Amino acid sequence: MYNVLRTGWLQRAATVAVLCFGASVCMAQVDPGVRLGQPGAGSPLPGLSTVESAVFDEGVQRMIQLEAVCDDCSDLVIGTRLEPARANVVTQSNSSGLGTRFNGDQCSVCHNQPAVGGSGGFMVPNPGALPNQQRQPENPMFDLIPHRKGASNAVPSFITRFGPIREVRFARKPDGSPDGGVHQLFTVVGRADVFPAGQADTCNNQVLPQPDFETEFRRGNLRFRIPLQLFGLGIIDGIQDREILARHAASATIRASLGIVGVPNRSGNDGTITKFGWKAQNKSLAIFSGEAYNVEMGVTNDVFTQATDETPACTADKSEPNDILRMDDKDIRNQSFYTPAHQAPDWLMFSMFMRLLDAPKPAPMTASALRGQALFGTGPDVPGVGCAACHTPTMVTPARSETAALESLSANLYSDLLIHHMGRNLADDITQGAASGDMFRTTPLWGVGQRRFFLHDGRTDDLLKTIYTHYSPAGDCDNRAGSNCYGASEANAVVKRFAALSHADQQAILDFLRAL
Repeated sequence: MYNVLRTGWLQRAATVAVLCFGASVCMAQVDPGVRLGQPGAGSPLPGLSTVESAVFDEGVQRMIQLEAVCDDCSDLVIGTRLEPARANVVTQSNSSGLGTRFNGDQCSVCHNQPAVGGSGGFMVPNPGALPNQQRQPENPMFDLIPHRKGASNAVPSFITRFGPIREVRFARKPDGSPDGGVHQLFTVVGRADVFPAGQADTCNNQVLPQPDFETEFRRGNLRFRIPLQLFGLGIIDGIQDREILARHAASATIRASLGIVGVPNRSGNDGTITKFGWKAQNKSLAIFSGEAYNVEMGVTNDVFTQATDETPACTADKSEPNDILRMDDKDIRNQSFYTPAHQAPDWLMFSMFMRLLDAPKPAPMTASALRGQALFGTGPDVPGVGCAACHTPTMVTPARSETAALESLSANLYSDLLIHHMGRNLADDITQGAASGDMFRTTPLWGVGQRRFFLHDGRTDDLLKTIYTHYSPAGDCDNRAGSNCYGASEANAVVKRFAALSHADQQAILDFLRAL
């Protein structure tokens, strides 16, 4: 919302029914919308061993389980299997560790569209009701998460019933210095599982208030991120740096003609390329998973050991870090060291689920979609409008892997996995590693046909608007509000080429994208 209100050319264009670019080319095309039919995603990699399949199945269970606050207040025995494995019908907590502040209370609440492992989708807000009494699926942040188990959270105005799931960051601290950190939306105040039976309930809204999101929203200090799909992340994890750099070098000529640069974000520890997250800020699936457990759910773990909020009156009686290697000598809590299925912590099993999750499958392409594929640019010299100069169609995984199913795969991810300057229209003023305030990783496009919302902040559900939002001229900024002034978007030349296409060819590219 913040960015949309300050995008100049884009904002003016988006307010009219027909969006025009330049003097005479207007858009009469229509995004076909979320592809119907089978999800084409959510399945394990083909060719897994028996053990790997068991690990994947256990990972699914850990992903959909509902977190309770304290060690002894789960509705079910911790680790109880949920059958069938459907995130939308989970009503009983079978794990403990939910933090004092959180954005969600199960992994799948943010990753279920079009299947478990996807990006943010809609969920039934009253899953415990009889099937014929369940309400229409909606954004789970609108009612389900903030009020689960009696919680008394206020829902910020930027979380809407049929809008995107959003993580919130503050651009600046009260003293004006950079912030950039996640500020969790909800707290445990009012929940029935905050304290063990008999312990006084001293946790209230005065002790643990929600941040004043509305004031910060009006000040233009909020920055949003929406969930990314998890499909095929194990494949991406296996792509070597030399493959990324070789593909980048192969497109040097066409990139130079389009003004596209692109650079890797790199680990501050070993210097290798980081590939995960909106700004490619995370090095590995393990780090990505551990961070998500602590930042999004408040679950402390082996990788992120400190709670994001340690308010004594609201801190449940539980061990910290909470989600670590299980070392019980019995399996009463399903946390026995001697039982392989229970030994690994939840965060690690979530990372294994991602590692073994297959890439999404495209739909059969129509004649228009095939035309769009050619225009998008899939060859070594990137014909067409040049989208493939950043959205690299294919990379190949190494010939050897501890997981044989990940060996020598041709991954049609449509991403160079590098970060690019996108200009003021997309800038969030947050720096993560080498990714400065207007830089983002090229989002993989596989599975885009079934995504509901687009861009890092979920500002639109329209692919056509998404393409045009990539355009941003140099100096398109407003320093009256103390914002940074950014250069031109690296995508400008490509957007102009797209705008110059005939209506039929523009529609063909949209049809191609919705087939992925």
